[in-house]
Amino acid sequence: MGYEEALRRIKEAAETGATKLDLSDQELTELPSQLFRLTNLQVLNLGGNRLSSLPSQFIQLTNLTRLALHSNDFSFLPSLLFQLRNLTEIWLDGNQLTNLPTEIVQLKNLNLLFLNNNNLTSLPPEIVRLTNLRELLLRDNPLISPPYELAVQGIEAICEYFVSAKEGTRTVGQVKIILVGEGASGKTSLTRCLREERFNAHEETTHGIRIKEWKLDTGDRSLRCNLWDFGGQEIMHATHQFFLSRRSLYVLVLDGRRDERPEYWLRYIESFGGGSPVLVVLNKYDTNPGFDLNRPFLKKKYPFIVDFFRTSCRTGNGIRAFRQALEEELGKVPLTRNEWPESWFRAKERLEELNDPCISYEDCEALCREAGVSGEISRQVLVDFLHDLGIVIHFTEFDLADNHVLDPKWVTEAVYKIINAPSIAERKGLFRKDDLREILRYQEGDTYHYQWRDHGYFIELMRKFELCYELEDGEVLIPDLLEVSEPAFAFDDRDALRFLLKYEDFLPPSVMPRFIVKRHKEIKDRLRWRTGVVLAHAQLDAKAVVRADNEARQIHITVTGRERKVYLALI
Repeated sequence: MGYEEALRRIKEAAETGATKLDLSDQELTELPSQLFRLTNLQVLNLGGNRLSSLPSQFIQLTNLTRLALHSNDFSFLPSLLFQLRNLTEIWLDGNQLTNLPTEIVQLKNLNLLFLNNNNLTSLPPEIVRLTNLRELLLRDNPLISPPYELAVQGIEAICEYFVSAKEGTRTVGQVKIILVGEGASGKTSLTRCLREERFNAHEETTHGIRIKEWKLDTGDRSLRCNLWDFGGQEIMHATHQFFLSRRSLYVLVLDGRRDERPEYWLRYIESFGGGSPVLVVLNKYDTNPGFDLNRPFLKKKYPFIVDFFRTSCRTGNGIRAFRQALEEELGKVPLTRNEWPESWFRAKERLEELNDPCISYEDCEALCREAGVSGEISRQVLVDFLHDLGIVIHFTEFDLADNHVLDPKWVTEAVYKIINAPSIAERKGLFRKDDLREILRYQEGDTYHYQWRDHGYFIELMRKFELCYELEDGEVLIPDLLEVSEPAFAFDDRDALRFLLKYEDFLPPSVMPRFIVKRHKEIKDRLRWRTGVVLAHAQLDAKAVVRADNEARQIHITVTGRERKVYLALI
């Protein structure tokens, strides 16, 4: 291995007249001079060494078409490479490159350029002149111009960006702050403190979502922060996933009550936040000074935790330190540093000016085109960004993609009304679509007049997020509102398979209702209750009883029948 092995391989290549040479993983810090006599070389692999520069003799390898320099120590791209005009493929993954020189356009024949895992923050606009470049890989770079999410879409998307950027670009300067935690933990009071408003000891409970704007001057620039305060009621947690987004900043607010569930919320953020940072606030310090968490354990298990902060909104203790840390972290959120073309800002502003609570996919596309966002990839990436800022809510993975929601309250207030309707509670979660005429009827204090044509959208949204399902007779059932008591039924469990699922920290009460939605077509004789269900699978000739014990954090599964092992696996 090492320098001597490299010399041996070079000598062998010289003797055989080879056109390919592999000198990878030899820990080379410099290249043997004998290499540059191999002027017939077309393919050279120097990956996995410790090279940080190339000697001037390198330009003698004029026939090179494929060059691998991945996993080395290059912090800049050697200019002599641009004289090797026959290069068609270059691997530069895993270096420390901070910029890509404009001279790269001299490599007219380049069709593959791999730059994953470097430190690139921008690309030169001239890169669009590489007309033969068909694959440009840029994963794991802190790109802001073009934004990372667009750049990784490939050269076509990058070309779209630079066409739009001719008009000029601006930094985004906007971010979404999401506050989550149990009901009455003090999330709304904390938003008041951040906005320097007076503490209200009689703060009303948040139902659904409250959104407040907070303009923050960080010294070198101004940030427009949208504070999303989520209601903590258990039954509303499933609706949160409509709006939890990546490229945001999360604040988890806990107040030390017996039923605090930090890991439940941290896993929630982990699932939907896409690695977004989270600040954990131990609130109401004045009334519970002994409350604390196993901080080292949690930080190791959830590395996206920034830090822990003790606060009291009533006395103001700890608020300044928390706010300072929050301001510092806001400056690190990648979305706040992205460079957007002016046309993107025009589209964003026009969407914000609309009074309608939602917009069709086609109308949104037309609005973006009229604003100057001409490329399809650019429009898709822009809508993703607007989703993360909370300006539009869209569901790309669902049939619901034909509508973009412009006001999240339009959705949450409707869902909240449905879930909390006394008529549905009386019928243990059952309702008909026509019932929504009365349930969603406008009342004094409501924000919206809900149209009949929108009722189906809300049901579909709830169904997609496993809050309800439709029965054969057209009724809709919300399992979270089922009868608590288990009904009487006969179940022969001789020769049954029994399986026990243990949840080490916390069993979310939503697991069983969502499971009932998933398997609702197999429910036997409508035997379902809030924490359990009886299932039957005709093709497998098998039956099952599934029960959740929320206090013991366990789910018991009993399966009988001909193909009970297969059915257990399905369950």
